[in-house]
Amino acid sequence: MISLQIQIGTLAANKKMQKLNLLLSVLILLFTSCEKSSNNDIIIDEDVITFVELNASQYDVNILDSLVTGKFEKFSFSEGDTVINENWDVAFSGTTIIVNGGDSYSVNQPERTGNAAVYIATGVMSDIKIVDTNKLEQDNASGPAIIDDLGISEQGWASYDMSTHLLSPTAGKVLVFRTHDNKYAKMEILYFYDSPEPDPSNGDYGGFYTFNYVYQSEEGNTMF
Repeated sequence: MISLQIQIGTLAANKKMQKLNLLLSVLILLFTSCEKSSNNDIIIDEDVITFVELNASQYDVNILDSLVTGKFEKFSFSEGDTVINENWDVAFSGTTIIVNGGDSYSVNQPERTGNAAVYIATGVMSDIKIVDTNKLEQDNASGPAIIDDLGISEQGWASYDMSTHLLSPTAGKVLVFRTHDNKYAKMEILYFYDSPEPDPSNGDYGGFYTFNYVYQSEEGNTMF
């Protein structure tokens, strides 16, 4: 019994250490002089906010068509957190990212009640100063505005490594949003896992989003 308790305690300590290492890795990506907010999952640095480990891991993948099904975690830029109301802007489930605008293409998705839209810009996030409204797209009956093919085509926000079976955000891919209530935001996804050294063979399938974003709270203002 004592040996079992020691093993359990050691596993718990190792898990906490992994979480600490991941958080330290994220902090290195940020600028200096960060101010920690009252929400332990949000780090604020001037206009850039980093949200750590949004849990969208409750999903399944149909390997025949790469369709992801499962629970969607809804996020609001204005509230800076996940929400359960209808004031969401973007929602995540596994590798799938949808917006609160347009039409659903699967029965398990949350109802779209807003006017959100999105496109993927290429470049450094800080250099993207204005929204190209002509590029904004909404989800439709054929699929999401953000391509979701598990990173195989590399046309979306991530790329898939066939040798390691890991999904990694593609450098220089920035998601630019119109929110559900006609404001704007931009997002750069930093990480997809809750472990600093994910191993799919041990059940590390991802779905934990860490991302930077900037929110423009003035309605109609397309400048960041």
